[in-house]
Amino acid sequence: MRYNFMKPMLMLLFLLCCGLLLADAFDIQAFSDSTKYNWQDYQDRANYREDLLSRQSRLQLYELESVPFNLNLIKGALVPGLGQFSTKHATKGTVILSLELLSIIGSVYFHDQAKKNYDKYCAANQIDNINSYWGKTEKPHHYSLMLMGLGSIIWAYNIYDTVISTNEYNANLWDEIIQRGSSSPLQITPDGVELRF
Repeated sequence: MRYNFMKPMLMLLFLLCCGLLLADAFDIQAFSDSTKYNWQDYQDRANYREDLLSRQSRLQLYELESVPFNLNLIKGALVPGLGQFSTKHATKGTVILSLELLSIIGSVYFHDQAKKNYDKYCAANQIDNINSYWGKTEKPHHYSLMLMGLGSIIWAYNIYDTVISTNEYNANLWDEIIQRGSSSPLQITPDGVELRF
């Protein structure tokens, strides 16, 4: 069985010729007109290019130094206070982490006390001992639940504050990069150190 290549080649040649006949003329003047970008001369174009390169280097610095929002939120959710440490709010992160640990440790301690008294309550066989151990079981159990609730509130506030701190840090970082770029002749860029005259 032989395949005839002549028919597809003729069809392709016919379509190419039709395309060339029906195509509009390419207007090189309209394409190369720099006034549509508000460039009056080559100096305007060079200034625009320099400004574009400057903004690109600032954006690269921002991407290098900024704190990724999703990653910081995950870190803050897993370890309370870690999101604040990433955004250079060490005092706030220390307070949140300390409060969270204290509430968890206190909740576990009071739960353990309640469990010990409950075991004694289950083993007691006199009514006075049963009532006494039940009373001793209830109070630590309530403290344990209150501290667990406090820990949940601290954890939720930690998530909220991580969001606020990350957005604030990144916004301040962008303003700082803009100020660094405009005020100093010596700049650190992603490509290295740059000295402007």
